[in-house]
Amino acid sequence: MIGAVTYFWNRTTNNFHLPCGMIGMSLLDVAAIIGLPINLPDCTPNMQPKRHYNIVPTSSYSDFIAHHMGKEGTAVTDDEHVAFLFYWLNVIVFCSRSVQMSKFFLPLDALLHEGNTLNLAKLLLGHVFKELSQFVHCLRDNCLISTGGPLWLLQLWLNAIFEKYMTKPGGGATDKQHIEGFRLADYKPNFPKHTIR
Repeated sequence: MIGAVTYFWNRTTNNFHLPCGMIGMSLLDVAAIIGLPINLPDCTPNMQPKRHYNIVPTSSYSDFIAHHMGKEGTAVTDDEHVAFLFYWLNVIVFCSRSVQMSKFFLPLDALLHEGNTLNLAKLLLGHVFKELSQFVHCLRDNCLISTGGPLWLLQLWLNAIFEKYMTKPGGGATDKQHIEGFRLADYKPNFPKHTIR
């Protein structure tokens, strides 16, 4: 579905320009789909952690894990927790397309470890827009496509927007209904057999 909507993407407005008008993902959509609050302070480049953590961004993810993993049965250290957050943001949340850890997230990881509450929803939405624009640019210029970024969030949003064209999964309600993403992740495309004009 992501491939289909890229035809309508406009990186100037960060919206899809459909025949019926413009439509785009907003911070309210991010809050509804994954439950991140949107009224927290922004994460800015001038924010610095209170202390330095011994995190070494190695050449590969497996080397990073091996280097920062503590001994089994011991308490988790501050460095290990920051390393976990660094890995989690790189691989799971922001889905870096690089084979190396992105140093961009190091200050953010330390700030989160120190208990700062930050507007991750805005940062995540900005990364969706950036990656989608890069994806469309590669498609239009016939470049090698290297997808990355949190396009999983875009897929969940598309599932919500085009819900009536999706095959609904079987089964009952779940205790996770307060976060729409759990429900939307199960939907599968089921578009009519006609072309869009």
